[in-house]
Amino acid sequence: MKHAFINWLFESHCVLCQGPVPAALGLCEYCLEDLPLFDLSEQKNLLYRPDIIEMFPNCEFDKLFSCAFYQPPFEQWLKQLKFNNQIHYKNALQQVITKQLSTFFTPDYPLPDTFIILPLHKSRFFQRGFNQVTQVWQPCLSSFNLLSDSLLRNKKTHAQSKLTKAKRVKNLKDAFICTADMSGKTVAIVDDIMTTGATLNAATQALKQAGAKQVWAFTTCLTPI
Repeated sequence: MKHAFINWLFESHCVLCQGPVPAALGLCEYCLEDLPLFDLSEQKNLLYRPDIIEMFPNCEFDKLFSCAFYQPPFEQWLKQLKFNNQIHYKNALQQVITKQLSTFFTPDYPLPDTFIILPLHKSRFFQRGFNQVTQVWQPCLSSFNLLSDSLLRNKKTHAQSKLTKAKRVKNLKDAFICTADMSGKTVAIVDDIMTTGATLNAATQALKQAGAKQVWAFTTCLTPI
């Protein structure tokens, strides 16, 4: 009864078909099922997919999870959230991530020891006022061990979107520092979009220098090349 009242009071609509959905959702069940998501039941580690490893041949992390390619409608949702703080797309993205995580983490599949959401440099955080990756992913990881403040972005870098692949790598050299002992641990790092893998590689290097046994990369989307 209480949920019915809340849904009536705060009427929400599917961001795709505009049909009514419960207040906490952004997609109706039909649109969610129609989205072009990666089939993680067939191949959990996307680094083993020939098309993806051809796009990203120099990954230093050990496993790759992602929800979909960075294309419509995900492209619009992520841009509007990141640059215009259009938070009504957050619920839709969280539904997609939750669906993919439930496919990835079957009962017999090992869990990483901890998750770390990649931080922004403090100057960029103050400029933007929020970390869009944390906004979207943190609620989805509530049942996992999530660490904060153990991986720091200690170098102010140029915006990656304006750089070539080679310049992205140079831009991110020594960009992260890990302040915790990760000896023998499997650490999952989380970002929104993987374009070349340079950011995730830089974070992986810092974590492996701190002793991490394996680093898994989790992203919302992969940019197709």
